[in-house]
Amino acid sequence: MVQKSGNEREYYQVAYTVNDEKTFEREISSLRSIRDNYPKYLLTLDYDNVVIEGIQKKNVIDWLLEK
Repeated sequence: MVQKSGNEREYYQVAYTVNDEKTFEREISSLRSIRDNYPKYLLTLDYDNVVIEGIQKKNVIDWLLEK
């Protein structure tokens, strides 16, 4: 979790890859369990940037370059 100014938060989970279904479920489960509405990110080296149940799965290199 990142605590930003004004009590804003962002949640991050980082994994090398989540192409395997078991690995994907393990890595995303912690983000799924968070019940607030702050942004949640799953950062990987996979190339599919998608939103899954409100969780943004992003390529970590793309994410770094957009900041």
